[in-house]
Parts: sequence; structure tokens; C-alpha cells
Amino acid sequence: MSDTRPFQLLIKPVGADCNLRCDYCFYLRAQELYAERGRHIMSDEVLERMVSGLMQLRFPQSVFAWQGGEPTLAGVDFFRRVVAFQQRYGISGQFVSNSLQTNGILLDEEWCRLFREYHFLVGLSMDGPQHIHDSVRKTGDGRGTWEKVRQSAHLMDQHNVEYNILCVVNAANIRMGADLLRWFVDNGFSYVQFIPCLEPGLEHNVDADAYGDFLCSTFDYWSKDGFGKVSVRDFDSILSARMGVPGVMCTYGRRCNHYIVIEHTGDVYPCDFYVYDEWKLGNLMDAPIESFMQHDLYRQFAGQKNKVPACRGCTWRKMCYGGCQKDRRIVGDVTQPSPLCPAYKKFFAHATPRLNALAKRLANRSPAPPPV
Repeated sequence: MSDTRPFQLLIKPVGADCNLRCDYCFYLRAQELYAERGRHIMSDEVLERMVSGLMQLRFPQSVFAWQGGEPTLAGVDFFRRVVAFQQRYGISGQFVSNSLQTNGILLDEEWCRLFREYHFLVGLSMDGPQHIHDSVRKTGDGRGTWEKVRQSAHLMDQHNVEYNILCVVNAANIRMGADLLRWFVDNGFSYVQFIPCLEPGLEHNVDADAYGDFLCSTFDYWSKDGFGKVSVRDFDSILSARMGVPGVMCTYGRRCNHYIVIEHTGDVYPCDFYVYDEWKLGNLMDAPIESFMQHDLYRQFAGQKNKVPACRGCTWRKMCYGGCQKDRRIVGDVTQPSPLCPAYKKFFAHATPRLNALAKRLANRSPAPPPV
């Protein structure tokens, strides 16, 4: 067993390559890092080094999170090689977790059989009803993608694939509030994660006041009518923290030191929102994978999450520690709170009494808190 503190991998097997051109995509600018044109894909040499490096640390759980761009562009056979390497370098009883975030466009029977056989957890991007989703999530020629995404959801249901919904909260759906979460529940989706759109200069960005209203509205529905019917990652994470179990969302954490990002080239970065030359930690072909967690630049990144002078004395400081560093970059200074700070303050003030009551009720019901 390694003495290294467990960490996870967030992997970009095809870099920024994607078969969609969503209006609010933040990651396409990462193409600027790689001069070569055409298709990008992780080589088997890099893949084997990465998988073997993590598996041989013998963590209680080896976590591989596959993202993009669009990771299914790597092809089904790529992920069969992933599993083969995990089996080669693992030992009996070692627990391995694979998750994959997808726009759903390429999913078919073969993909679903792979996901089911090897217990992949799939994140499916969907922004709500068709008119909302199709207004922002488009093909290169401007066509909406809702019909195909809905078909992919049905296909995963048929194959008993575990999946959740990732919904980007943007200018098109933010005013729906609880109606958006209710729509997901009514359409059979039981696991939802909301991500606020906040990128420099985008017309789809959320307003802090409106986002605060959105969080309060969706929380009211979740805590009164949706509790037990639908898992909302933000609320589950905060509720777990109220019960003394560390939450899984780095937005609300004290430090940003749970994972590293591996690009298709083997280049390593501290966060998928920090894939910039100035934050490059090195390349995994040149050093042991665990060494990047000890890199001075990584330590700097992890520690600056909590270093926000304006947060000192804030009632809610320990609920979010200044919010996501990516959001803080927008104001040009990561030592300033997130532009969504007013939203979080409104939400924490609104939700905390009910969260405390739910935490007490669950603690009395069972000695163990619910999984997030």
C-alpha cells in the first residue's frame, strides 16, 4: 500500500476534440495547446503508463474519470484496452471505478454493453426540455441534439447502465428554478448535477442573484417533495458535510487537491479548468504519477482555494471557502471570492435550517450517513 494520500484521475483521452459546438463550451480553447491538426487520441504507451501508475499505488479505490471534449470519440476499443490494462495491473479484490461524461451522441448498443459489463458510471449532458437544450447544445451546423440524447438515455435504461444527468444552468433555463428539477424527476431521471455557466464574455452566463434564486427554488422542491426521489449532487454533498462526512464537490471544499488532470499527450494539470501552460505540472512519461501531487505548483493551486481575505469573518466561509477557483479567475484575482458569492450566501441562509433538520433526522434513523 502506498503512503501517498489517495487521489483521482480526470482524463482527457481525446483532448478538446468534440463532435458538438455547444454555445457555452469552455474547453475548445484548450486546442490552442496542441499545434497538430486533426484527430487527437491518447496513445497506448501513455494509457498504459497512466493506468499502471495509479493501479500500482493500491489505493482503496482507483478512480478514473473520463472526460473531454467528447471521450467516446476515442472509440469502444480504446476503453476495452483501458479495462484490460486495469485488469493487468490490478490485484484480486482491488476496487476500480470508471466514470465517463458524454454528450450521448455516439452511444449505441455496443457502448451500453461495455458500460454495463464493466460498471461504468455515465454522466449524460442534458439541459432540460427540448426547447431549452436545443437552444445551446448544438452540432457544428447548428442542429439541436435533444432527440439523440433522449434516445441515448432510453438505451442506457434498457441496458441497466448507471448514469446521471449533468445540467448546465445558463441564461436559457435559470428562471425555471424548481420546474427544471421537477421536469427531470417527471421524466424519470433520479440523479442530477447542476453546473452554473460562468465563462468570460458569454451571453449564456448566469447572474448571481438569479442563480441564488435558482438554488433556493430547486432546494425547496428537493427537500420537500424530491427527497428520496432525486439526488442533487450539490445538496447531497452539503448535507453529507453537515453530517460530518466530507462532501465530494470541490466547489465547497477547503482545498483543491483531490485529483489531477491527464491530457491525451500525458501532460498533467491540477484542474480541468486550469489547462494552461503556466499550470502545467509536467508529463507522466517523465515522472511517477504520484509525484505530481507533491509538485510545488500543485501545492500552490491546492492551498490558494482557502486564501480569500474577503471571506474572513463570513458566516458561511466554511461552507464554500470562496467558491470555485475557476469562477474566481473571472474577476482577475483568485484571492477574491467567486462572482457567485451572493448566490451562495442567499442559498446557505435559506437552506441551512432545513439541511440541519434533515441531517438530524437521518442521523436518528441510521448510525451511518447516506452515500453521496
